[in-house]
Amino acid sequence: MSKEEWESLVTKLQWSLPPVDLLSTDEATNPTKCSFSVVNPNSNHTVGGFIDVILIARDTKNRIKTYGGDFFQAKLFNAELKASTYGAVTDHFNGTYTARLALLWPGPAKVSIRLVHSSEAVQVLCRQREQDPDKVYFQGYFEEGGKQETTMCNAQRSPRLVGNDSQCCCEYREPVTGESWFCRRPSSLPCHALTYHSMGGYQAVLSKLETTLLKRFTNIIVPYDNSVVHVQQQGKETRPNTKCRPGLHTPVPSGFYLQDRWTSMVCDSKSFPSAKLISGCLKDKQILMMVDTQSNTRIIWRAHGIPIRTSKTPWADLHYIAREVEGLAGGAHSVVVFTIWAHFTTYPLAVYAHRLVVIRRAVASLLRRSPTTLVVIKSANTGYKDVYGSDWLSWQLDMALREIFRDLPVVLIDVWQMTSCHYSPDNIHPPPVVIQNEVDLFLSFVCPQ
Repeated sequence: MSKEEWESLVTKLQWSLPPVDLLSTDEATNPTKCSFSVVNPNSNHTVGGFIDVILIARDTKNRIKTYGGDFFQAKLFNAELKASTYGAVTDHFNGTYTARLALLWPGPAKVSIRLVHSSEAVQVLCRQREQDPDKVYFQGYFEEGGKQETTMCNAQRSPRLVGNDSQCCCEYREPVTGESWFCRRPSSLPCHALTYHSMGGYQAVLSKLETTLLKRFTNIIVPYDNSVVHVQQQGKETRPNTKCRPGLHTPVPSGFYLQDRWTSMVCDSKSFPSAKLISGCLKDKQILMMVDTQSNTRIIWRAHGIPIRTSKTPWADLHYIAREVEGLAGGAHSVVVFTIWAHFTTYPLAVYAHRLVVIRRAVASLLRRSPTTLVVIKSANTGYKDVYGSDWLSWQLDMALREIFRDLPVVLIDVWQMTSCHYSPDNIHPPPVVIQNEVDLFLSFVCPQ
């Protein structure tokens, strides 16, 4: 990534942070004191239109905030219809925010806004991300000649890994991608004896105030009196009739749930409710991600390589995405699917951006030599709310991924919006109903006819 590209990415991901460090949690945004209102709630609302919401942030002492940076999420929903959609929140950097929500089904619809993190908590997350890459550490298992040793490993030569010894570490540099991994040098075994990898542990260093900011007032619904709007049906169809294909723009909202089924606003998505339909779609396909010989479908799954928080795993089984993609011939019957973000939330943004640039280069090369190959990227989704994997951290990585792959003819499965607006609790591993909708949307691109 060039200096100009990096600066452009940083600018796009710039987040408004508090102008000073606060002294008390009473100064932080308190969702129970915040309020919002629907603009013109009694207007004639029809399917296909929008409503606007004005949100005012306040602290515990009920003072309106004078700066922005709070991480709010907005949705429109109807619990009885199992209907919902995601809305973008705009920060006006003065304690006020606006949200625009699309009206995509007839009947009652209710606005819900939640504070995921206060701006003061986001400040803690940002500082921790950039200054302490060792919050999560890993272990390397060395074996040779009957001897065994275990040492600490990580993606950077950080102070806690290096200590006072500049010759501390074995460096494992992947020749194709240029990626490096570091393990403390074992006392009696050579570096090449690295045999297994695993998660080590968590070791974030937080002050009492920082801990409180991350736990208090996190992921709480902003109270409201009457946020219901009544939506009338209209004649024209709001669904897109565009065939699902690579390179399509992802709008906000990218779709909506109705009776727990996701309807895409990106393209004309289909449903695949039976194994027969799925098998028919995947006939003669090779998917890089169990083998079904009857339909001549070959599916290969791999973890995305280090860093990865996993149980003890053979080192040789961990492959970088870019290395895998570089070795593919591709073709009209080949589908490449990947997702990469959850194991990078504890690292500085530059570490993740570099990994994406390497993957992008490999994907671009694959599409040049075999332009009929379908490349699908699953976005991040909502989940954790702590210093190791907060939704704000995930959202930042997701925005970086979208920006870096923006100009390539690939498919983005926007699971961020799917999980942000669904009624199920946030979970890094979404429930089956969400996954089914993800799979349906994915198959709509594999089999668009």
